[in-house]
Amino acid sequence: MNTKNSTIYTPQAAIFDLDGTILDSMWVWKKIDADFLASFGYPITQDYTDAMKAMTWEDGARYTIDRYHLPKTPEEVIQIWMDMSHDCYRTKVTLKSGAKAYLDELHAQGVPMAIATSMCPMENIELVLSANGIRDYFQNITHSSEVTKNKSHPDIYLLAAERLGVKPQDTAVFEDILPAIQGAKAGGFQTVAIYDDISEHDWEQITSIATHAVRSWHELFSEPKQ
Repeated sequence: MNTKNSTIYTPQAAIFDLDGTILDSMWVWKKIDADFLASFGYPITQDYTDAMKAMTWEDGARYTIDRYHLPKTPEEVIQIWMDMSHDCYRTKVTLKSGAKAYLDELHAQGVPMAIATSMCPMENIELVLSANGIRDYFQNITHSSEVTKNKSHPDIYLLAAERLGVKPQDTAVFEDILPAIQGAKAGGFQTVAIYDDISEHDWEQITSIATHAVRSWHELFSEPKQ
């Protein structure tokens, strides 16, 4: 991996996940999942959380309906989830500590950057990026709905890289969950795992396969260990 500045880990190009990676937001989805299932009389379980991690909204809705035999359509479930998320993203979601400073540095150095996310609706993406002063840092926002496979496959990262005009081997993908790290690695990308509590039980495996794995964005201000 190219390092342009000896004091900060600097890839030639970068693709970032949002929820749980740049954003301190996975608590939102834990709460939404728990509250949604509770409304139908079901407790949330770890295996449900694990299964949902890398799914698109459509796949997650279908999985939830099938698993719990819910009298809802995928479109209805997705709309409920969206409605539940709006207030949190408008007023409560912030960037993870150190993320803004790191993105500031890459932007100042002219590193091409993109977002690869499953977050819905799009207005939440634009809102949270603009509210935190980083919307203009990203040349494209690539959404999982634009590809046919979820993040356990490299499709979304390949599309984001193509739009940036960069090669996978020259690009670092920043993610927080094991399936996404595996998907990016399968596409030939460098991978940077950013710790989030949701992946605590996967962290040992994540660190074994990621190019770099850090528990805080602040660790990227020195060259991370491989």
